[in-house]
Amino acid sequence: MPFSIDVIIPSFRLNPENILPILNLQRPADATVRFYLVADNPQLKPDATIAQLVNGDTINLLINSHNIGASATRNRGIEAGNGDWILFLDDDIVVDPQLLLTYANAAEQHPNEVGFIGLVTMPPPATPFAKAVDANGSMGIFSAALHNEYYPWGASANIMIRRSALGNVRFSSTYPKTGGGEEVEFFFKIREQNSLSNYRCLPAAKAEHPWWKNGEADYTRFYRYGLGNSHLAQRNPAYRWYDFLNLPESVLIVAVAAFAIHFFWMPVAKYGLYFVLIALLAEYVTNIMRVKRKNKIIAPGVAFNVMRLRLVYEWGILRGNISRGRLAGFGERFSYDGNTSPGSFRLNRYKIVKLAIFAIAAIVVMLLG
Repeated sequence: MPFSIDVIIPSFRLNPENILPILNLQRPADATVRFYLVADNPQLKPDATIAQLVNGDTINLLINSHNIGASATRNRGIEAGNGDWILFLDDDIVVDPQLLLTYANAAEQHPNEVGFIGLVTMPPPATPFAKAVDANGSMGIFSAALHNEYYPWGASANIMIRRSALGNVRFSSTYPKTGGGEEVEFFFKIREQNSLSNYRCLPAAKAEHPWWKNGEADYTRFYRYGLGNSHLAQRNPAYRWYDFLNLPESVLIVAVAAFAIHFFWMPVAKYGLYFVLIALLAEYVTNIMRVKRKNKIIAPGVAFNVMRLRLVYEWGILRGNISRGRLAGFGERFSYDGNTSPGSFRLNRYKIVKLAIFAIAAIVVMLLG
């Protein structure tokens, strides 16, 4: 049975090197494909190679009158089309030539699926920062299709959903314009209104995503992710759980407590400093373990960058909650695996190691005075 696919590509740059291969993908014979390039840049002047392909039918160009952000830009693309399926692609990916054929074949074989999660790969990490991102698993959602048959959400860089499953769900404007958290909530909301049906993973639908800034250090991006993700547990309490405080949360509480107490007991500042040093040591040791488990080698330099990456991200979450006056955000976590009964205070090998380091260090401090 014939069907239609809307391909939505939000963009600020409309770089021809990435956009043209997508627009020139081979079309499936039994599906109507329409592209919606949604430019969130009112000053954009599209390259002639793209402009000449825009025909207002199979290839459409929408330029926002002002910068409205990632969520609203994708929503505009959703509203512009009426295809049976909606394929979200990033504007900087390198697509597999068979991408549309793969998605169309999956839609034909499984027409009742809520959607399909494609595979996004990244080049081998070549810089210290890229190696830290890889070792930390920060972009693990890109490879979700490779490790699961079904999953509760996917990266909007490469994912297709059934429009009838979408209903009235749209990307929320609560999240930062630059992105972070909005796609998790979007796909969770669709899942919720479809009896918690997860998305079928489709690793054959492949795309490669480049390293941002060629892998140069960019901790600001992950700080922004933290800011955005700080909204998730608050807005979606069914997936909320509480855990031991992370390092930024712990240090902030200790700093505030030490400041309040030092008026009455001066040595508290010294012990507060001990706490911070011990906490950093514990964090570093556990990140050495994480890198060893991922890469099978002991790499202290990579572990240090992984620690920085985690702390920046966690500080983003903490900063987001503080900015909204949310004390309930301390220790608050979100169940990204879609578990609505996540429990609380989970132990794992890394937490056990941290607790052991704290216990040993506390004994040493007491003995040395």
